[in-house]
Amino acid sequence: MKRLRFTFYIGMALSVILAACAPKAVPPTPTPVVIVVTATEAAPTDTPTLVPVPVEASATPTLVPVVLAGPEMAVGSKYPYIDGTTLIAVPAGPFTMGRGGGTDNPEHQVTLPDFWIYSTKVTNQQYAYCVAAGLCTLPNLQDNQGYNDYARLNDPVVGVTYDQAAAYCDFVHGRLPTEAEWEKTARGPNGNIYPWGNGAPNAALLNYNNNVGQTTNVLKYGPGASFYGGLDLEGNTFEWVADWYDPYYYRDPAAGDTPLGPKTGLKRSVRSSGYKSGPDQVPSSIRFYDDPKNHRRDLGFRCVVEDPTYFAPNCTQIGFYGGDVNGVSNPGQICPANVSLTVAPQACGSNKTYVTFNTNQPDHTFTGGVGTCTLISGSVVPPIFPQVYDCGPASVPGPATINAFCNPADVLGPATCPPHYTSNGAGGCTWDGTGTAGTECLPNMTYDPVNQCCTSTPGTYAADFPLCQVGASPVPIGPGVYGCLIGLPGTDFQSQPISMPSECGGNDNGGCNVNPNSCQYGFNAANCCCNYTPGCPYP
Repeated sequence: MKRLRFTFYIGMALSVILAACAPKAVPPTPTPVVIVVTATEAAPTDTPTLVPVPVEASATPTLVPVVLAGPEMAVGSKYPYIDGTTLIAVPAGPFTMGRGGGTDNPEHQVTLPDFWIYSTKVTNQQYAYCVAAGLCTLPNLQDNQGYNDYARLNDPVVGVTYDQAAAYCDFVHGRLPTEAEWEKTARGPNGNIYPWGNGAPNAALLNYNNNVGQTTNVLKYGPGASFYGGLDLEGNTFEWVADWYDPYYYRDPAAGDTPLGPKTGLKRSVRSSGYKSGPDQVPSSIRFYDDPKNHRRDLGFRCVVEDPTYFAPNCTQIGFYGGDVNGVSNPGQICPANVSLTVAPQACGSNKTYVTFNTNQPDHTFTGGVGTCTLISGSVVPPIFPQVYDCGPASVPGPATINAFCNPADVLGPATCPPHYTSNGAGGCTWDGTGTAGTECLPNMTYDPVNQCCTSTPGTYAADFPLCQVGASPVPIGPGVYGCLIGLPGTDFQSQPISMPSECGGNDNGGCNVNPNSCQYGFNAANCCCNYTPGCPYP
């Protein structure tokens, strides 16, 4: 698995999950959902390893803050929000909800007030930020196998219950959308069958029909965007919404023009569809439901925000590379590394283990090592490969590891800053004093009344966790300094244990070849080495 293990999340959870069935579509009968999970390993309970971000002291402002009225509430209007999401505007007005004359969601007119909604489902990266703050609990890591995977930071968070989803939205001063709000965002004012219109679904528009077999980056399916600019409103994962579920609710005139859902119930409504959903589950008028205590590997959520200017800006942010703040351009993987690591087990008689590092990208930055083993060929500074280490009996090698990465600043040039921020010349961005009248900060951050922005101190999650805008991933651009890369950085990681005599312990074949015609075969547990075939050179 490729990832920045030495700077960000610890490895991907080693648990295996069975297939979980999709939430039940309502028509014709609201039968209970049954989910069966077979676990082969208990889900980890620790939080992801966090990486430090340099915290800059707030400078005396050189600009007089200019407060703007806020973003325009109009179709196509977007606004960057505190957790890295992009909010999209859904102006007030009527829309056609439901389809046909079915019992569950017959076609009818609904009128909603203005609201702002997340353009994407909440991602693993965003949710981990709330976990680091202590205000969200870990998702079920048997459901969410990508939660600790660096390459899947921008996949939708899954394995969360209704209450966990609602807690995250509360964390960002938002809430879960109502069914009506979700459906208007997906279908537009004219009641399109699908978010993209009325054309049949296909693999370029959404992640469905088990075409991929797992969740994908929430920005991947741009052509499937809705009338208002919402992404992933069908496919990838189902979504919790706020309402209790009642199959007859929308046939009752008491629901009114602005339906908020039943006041009580046993099941919560679920909308959208998942990566395994067939074409028949993709129309955006279809309602589903599930037990609010359930969690699944194909069920996430997004939030609605009633006041996008509630929060003050952060005094500093990290810059980004490879696209704009909305992730419009995606350069793919930047200067990918390709490293290899081999450990030649000891042959009885040689009393040595040889470790070899190699790569096809010697201009990248490399870290790693093998403890006190002796370098016998190649060079560490400057990095010259292959590098071969001799791990004799006097060595204390530990595991052999090699990490490789390139600096996106060397490839893509200086970092770009989001609106209302200017570059500080060191890969970071400083608020320019314009943009919002908000005075609130996320927990563990402090409002600076002089600079009118939010600051964090070392040792708090806001300072230690380099949250990037959705679609970007944190990458090192210097010692202790990080940037946000839109796309995947060129990283590679390899690690293998080195078995020395003191660590023998009866390993299964000890890494020795079972073929007696090879130079090393047949593990000798007494001496923790491989039997040596006479006439062969030592490795």
